[in-house]
Amino acid sequence: MSSEKGGGPPPSYPPQGQYGQPPPPRYDCLPQQQPYGAPMYQGDHPHFQPQVAPGQSQIHVVPPPQTFSEPPPPDYMNRAIFTTICCFWPVGIFAIMKASEAKNAYARGDFQGARSSANSARQLSNIAIFAGVASIVVSMIIVGIYVGLIMTNMRSY
Repeated sequence: MSSEKGGGPPPSYPPQGQYGQPPPPRYDCLPQQQPYGAPMYQGDHPHFQPQVAPGQSQIHVVPPPQTFSEPPPPDYMNRAIFTTICCFWPVGIFAIMKASEAKNAYARGDFQGARSSANSARQLSNIAIFAGVASIVVSMIIVGIYVGLIMTNMRSY
């Protein structure tokens, strides 16, 4: 091929370093890593507790536990997952999203939003169940008609 292009041998690589040359410079300016298991600087530790001088008191502020006055609405997550897997998955995915929104809204304390999202999840799950059953019935009718036509054509021979 090289004779077709009108050239001789390909160009050689530039000369490389020979044995006996000094190694490249080291990067000694980088910070040294502490060995594994060595204690960290206290300011960098996420659970560092500052020391309190004798005679001083330390105040810990703890939020009170969150209690809700009403029970959580049903989120219909199980039904949404069932409809996604077994019935009609495009609508079932939205039902899962709404069921998740219901859980999150209740955790925030938004009871009205939780009820609204739970109702949406239930409605979407019911729509997915209806669409899944309808698609099964329609496909059974189509298969029945197809098999019936094949059987009638076989009798005519």
